[in-house]
Amino acid sequence: MTSIRPLARFATLGCAGLLAVSLAWPAAAACDRTLQPPPTSGAPQRVLFVGNSFLHGHAPPVLHYNAARVTDLNGTGYGGVPGIFRALAEEAGLQVDVASELMSGQTLRFHLDEKRALITSRPWDVVVLQEYSTLSPRRPGDATAFVAAAGALESAVHAVNPGARVYLLQTWARADQVYQTPGGRWSGQSLEAMQADLRTAYAEAAQKASCVAGVLPVGDAALRAVQEGVADRNPYDGIEPGQLNLWGPDSYHFGPWGSYLEALVIFGQLTGRDPQSLGADSRAGRDLGLTPAQVEAAQRIAARELRGAASPGAPSRP
Repeated sequence: MTSIRPLARFATLGCAGLLAVSLAWPAAAACDRTLQPPPTSGAPQRVLFVGNSFLHGHAPPVLHYNAARVTDLNGTGYGGVPGIFRALAEEAGLQVDVASELMSGQTLRFHLDEKRALITSRPWDVVVLQEYSTLSPRRPGDATAFVAAAGALESAVHAVNPGARVYLLQTWARADQVYQTPGGRWSGQSLEAMQADLRTAYAEAAQKASCVAGVLPVGDAALRAVQEGVADRNPYDGIEPGQLNLWGPDSYHFGPWGSYLEALVIFGQLTGRDPQSLGADSRAGRDLGLTPAQVEAAQRIAARELRGAASPGAPSRP
């Protein structure tokens, strides 16, 4: 098996002087740091996921999926999206060593304040940071604390391994916030409106940090699935025939299909592999109870989002 490589199309948002990431790790300095070369002798890439239930999943089959193949630094036994990502990497013949530091309902500020020692306990090659789903539990839509915590965590990671690639995992618009939260920040608006706020916040956090390698556009991929008619827009009025439900029963967390899509976006951007190369017979997809058609739909949406392709006939994004 070969080690993973970054995806060529994604610009490094926060690193001055580095305009794009090549399929081989850059030899030149970035953000005044010299990036380390790829692992030699087939050594696995060390990937850490930091976040909450938007990564570990809300319920089976996602919650404990492939947990035996994920080093859970908190000892909670979660598999989740990191477990799916590892399965996808292995399907592609890639060596990857996956760890997670995930706590339900917590912000990146919590991880910075309470889990910094765990996060900096090893010289990770890749670190994925995911913020609270409304950006702030007390002030939905306010990205101030997120931007500060993301920058501080990125600096902490780079203090241990200057060559690490740090990514921010962009979360998704929540159906419950849009359709079932009277008086809420996004009540009566649209999935597009909430996703626009999330997109702006993650872009700001990446730009203001010293050296963030990029944003993993999971939320944008989910919105693309809705706009292209693959996934249903409003689960509260029933799922349209022929469409998929992104969310689980709470219409808040992703269900199995949404989690598979999330892992595919991560897989595609971190490895540079086309998600569609995994094929309809993807083992991880089968394990999650998805049909070949559902697997292909997720792979197609992830690939299109990573390519930045326009959605034919879909509304333009705000």
